Amino acid sequence: MTTKLFSITIFVLLALFFVSCDTKPPIDDPVIEDIVQGDFENWITISQGEISFHKPAGDWWDGLNYLAVIGGPITLERTTDSYNGNYALRIETKLWGDELSIPGIIASGYFDPNLPIGENLVIGKPFSKRPTAFQGYYKYSPANNDTLVIFIALTKYNSAQNLRDTIGRGEFVSSEVQNTYKNFNVPIVYNSENTPDSIHIILLASVSGKDFKGHPGSVLIVDKLSLRYD
Repeated sequence: MTTKLFSITIFVLLALFFVSCDTKPPIDDPVIEDIVQGDFENWITISQGEISFHKPAGDWWDGLNYLAVIGGPITLERTTDSYNGNYALRIETKLWGDELSIPGIIASGYFDPNLPIGENLVIGKPFSKRPTAFQGYYKYSPANNDTLVIFIALTKYNSAQNLRDTIGRGEFVSSEVQNTYKNFNVPIVYNSENTPDSIHIILLASVSGKDFKGHPGSVLIVDKLSLRYD
């Protein structure tokens, strides 16, 4: 299946979990690989004029905090309310002006200030493995029955069609209040035997945030993100 992956794309999948019976032969323990900066321990400060904000160190993660330079809200922050270590990531959907809702979002990619608002967050990082699941720990406080989205896709560039082929993808959505840390596990469903060349991870505090219609006040906190290989 060939798809063009837009800046923010939401896919809704159903995940089925299978537990091996004791009577079956033992299997190797799964390999757990930490995602780059997935513990959110290291942060840097970005300053432009009188505006300053934090972002995760390195070039793996980014959000929409750069909009603060033109008057937008800070939607991505570090928090000491962590599952492990000193810090975790906190994203919150906030109102910009009277009507425009800026989603709490972080993604594997970078912010390009030269692109139109809504397309600034360019998602995708080089990656050539085939993990079986994306996992981590989260808390969630939805406003007005909002819904969080945690999404992952592995893609490969198709030069013949100038598109990205989706090799595998998975998603976790929830509208439930989660006041204490809970594990999420997103199985990755593959539709191709090809080796991917990019990974796209998106975490949204508001499912409608992609359309700038999220509910202000929805807060998603995540920590200790990793990939599983069975």
